[in-house]
Amino acid sequence: MKMKLLPLFLMVLMVFSIVQPIFAGRPQLEDTKIAAKNGQPLQDITVNSGDSIELQARLYWYWYTVDSANASWIPQICRYLDFYVYKSNADGTNGDLVWSDSAITNFFTANANPDEFTLKEKGIYNLLVKYEGELKHCNATAKIHVV
Repeated sequence: MKMKLLPLFLMVLMVFSIVQPIFAGRPQLEDTKIAAKNGQPLQDITVNSGDSIELQARLYWYWYTVDSANASWIPQICRYLDFYVYKSNADGTNGDLVWSDSAITNFFTANANPDEFTLKEKGIYNLLVKYEGELKHCNATAKIHVV
């Protein structure tokens, strides 16, 4: 009897593993995300060694404005975002922290713009932007390539 259930169990596991990514992409009410001003994920950037680097991000909250059946991603104002830049290890993990700052999302534009900075050492850096305020916590990552 146990041997007959094993193939059924494996089939159910396979179906769930295929369907799971479909459901994972659907936001739920009160989800948050950090993205660019167009709502798309943060993009990797390439800069020359010693150039001034300007970062920008927005916090979005998944909620409805009028009709509870039509939720959407709404930019949030007056929320603090924390920006961290790490030297990337050979395996892509975070190495030494080389720069950090916090910035508040602007009342008019919803953009958070931390202070400009420079990276003089060529290589790959990991950008981490985090939100840890009253709404659901979230973070986003991107790469900074210094050439």
